Amino acid sequence: MDLLIVLGAIVVVVLVFGWLFKLVKNTIQTVLLVAFLLLVLYFLFGIGPGAVWEQIQAWLSGLWGGR
Repeated sequence: MDLLIVLGAIVVVVLVFGWLFKLVKNTIQTVLLVAFLLLVLYFLFGIGPGAVWEQIQAWLSGLWGGR
């Protein structure tokens, strides 16, 4: 019985750490992609992060009915 509990705990730990690893990996990929896009916008088109953030806020306020 103790062996089954240990094996079950190992399976749960492996699944949780696998999920956590995927989460961190995807988060880092997303951060790098956003940083790359902001750099491209800034250096090629002269559009700074502030302008991008203002546009996102305008879209969100329109989506939420002007809150």
